[in-house]
Amino acid sequence: MDDPRLDETFSMLFSFRRGDVVATKRKPSLRGKITDGVYVGELPRHIGDVKATGKTLYELTTSADSRTYVVEESEIEKAEAV
Repeated sequence: MDDPRLDETFSMLFSFRRGDVVATKRKPSLRGKITDGVYVGELPRHIGDVKATGKTLYELTTSADSRTYVVEESEIEKAEAV
């Protein structure tokens, strides 16, 4: 379930936004747009108590062949728009 309140309240858990163009670090030619993101782990009780106890995953859709990948935040970096 996509809850917009979580997107707003816990936006600090996400380095990338929907629509950002990114490339994978291991294969920079694999690039696409972020279509969704999810934080997997225990959410902090208070906004100020953010600790890295989980992982942030993103859904990446390539523009060339419309393939979809799920990648960890640590595997991608911002790229220039194509």
